[in-house]
Amino acid sequence: MNQPCSKTEAIKRKGYSCVGWTCVILGLIGVTVPLLPTVPFILLALYCFGCSSPAFQQWLLDHRTLGPIARRLKDKKGLTKREKWQSLVVIWLSMGSVLYFVAYGTHWQWAIISLLVFETWFILRFRTYQPEQ
Repeated sequence: MNQPCSKTEAIKRKGYSCVGWTCVILGLIGVTVPLLPTVPFILLALYCFGCSSPAFQQWLLDHRTLGPIARRLKDKKGLTKREKWQSLVVIWLSMGSVLYFVAYGTHWQWAIISLLVFETWFILRFRTYQPEQ
C-alpha cells in the first residue's frame, strides 16, 4: 500500500524534480550549443528523476533527442569517442578560461585544477561505445 509521504519527503521530491527539469533544459540547449556539455546534465537529470519520479525518468529515456545518450548511460554502455572529446574540450575551455582570467594566482587555482583533473578522469572512465554499423 502507498503510504502518504512526509512533508520533508515531498519537499525533497519536488527539489529533485526541479533540478532534474533544469538539467533536461540545459541538456537540450547543450545539444545545439557547442560550448555547453550535454552528458553531465543528462546524468544528473537521470539521477534526480530516479529519486523523484520514475515516470519522468522513463520520459527522459524515451526522449527523441536525449534518450539515446540517457539509455546508454543508464545501461552502462558508455559514450562515443565524439561525445567524450566534446565534453572534455568544453570542460577544459570553460574551466581553463576561469582559471586563466579569474583564479590564476589565487588559492582558487588549485581547486579548479583539481576539478579539471577529476572531471577528465570521470569522463574518460566511461566505456567507449561503438555503434554497430
